[in-house]
Amino acid sequence: MKKAILLIMFLISGFAMAQTTVNLEDQCNCEVLSGTLVTAPGATTPTGADVGDVYVNTDTGTIYFWDGDSWELTSTDSQQLQVFSFNPVNNELTLTLENGGSFNADLSSLAGDGNITSTTIDVGGDINALLGDVTLEIADNAVTNAKLADDAVQTENILSGGNDKVLVTDAVG
Repeated sequence: MKKAILLIMFLISGFAMAQTTVNLEDQCNCEVLSGTLVTAPGATTPTGADVGDVYVNTDTGTIYFWDGDSWELTSTDSQQLQVFSFNPVNNELTLTLENGGSFNADLSSLAGDGNITSTTIDVGGDINALLGDVTLEIADNAVTNAKLADDAVQTENILSGGNDKVLVTDAVG
């Protein structure tokens, strides 16, 4: 009889424990909010959140957490690049991701003629390297009034000529 009572007690306690529901609020002092106000990391609305609160965007399913200043992503996808290629004929960069997705970028607008030639600009440094550091020095008197946009230089932008020098301006400065 004692064994039967003991067995019944174990069954009842196992059933009671199996019915316990654990939710996020039980694990941390946080709230789960939802809606469509947070659409990107760095958002500051809705306000009034406590550190650790969680927000679910109901349109995208993206989950954010409140870090005290803004809503931030809880995690990121670590997509790996499978193919990184450049076609010099059409100046197109192609990135292919591990899930089969791809991205093409037209870099034509970034291409120059590759040459810097001038009698008023001196190029120094690593002048033959692709994307190397270079220094450009503009020759004295290379920039004239004719080459400046109207109102590009104001009186307050002109340094003093030094002692015993006078800067004279007209009625408009």
